[in-house]
Amino acid sequence: MNLSPAVKVPLLATGNEARLLTFAPYVQALARLSEVRIIADEAALDAEASGAPVAIVGENKLVLKVEIDVAAERERLTKEVDRLAQEIAKARVKLENESFVARAPVAVVDQERKRLADFESTSDKLKAQLLRLPA
Repeated sequence: MNLSPAVKVPLLATGNEARLLTFAPYVQALARLSEVRIIADEAALDAEASGAPVAIVGENKLVLKVEIDVAAERERLTKEVDRLAQEIAKARVKLENESFVARAPVAVVDQERKRLADFESTSDKLKAQLLRLPA
């Protein structure tokens, strides 16, 4: 995003509210943010941060409220969606391989299923972000 370190911007966040409240003062100090505002409703966060860069970390959505280069953000999101599509394809190939499922420990197979679900969830969220970017 090429943000100058001298520029202090607000961070908007939604997700695990207890965890976000715990980490907010540390993140604000370390990232030199003007504020960390936790928004309970994801739709309200999306409405307030339209066009701003979004990071999805697990179940949390983090938004730096800054003006962005829409073309560069579209490219970044597209690359990440493509990378996730490759990861999803790899995980599906593993899980569709009967030999892998039969021979691997149950914990490994469960972990691969969880990875697949996480990749798909993140990919869906990023695709929604791409659709929200102005043309």
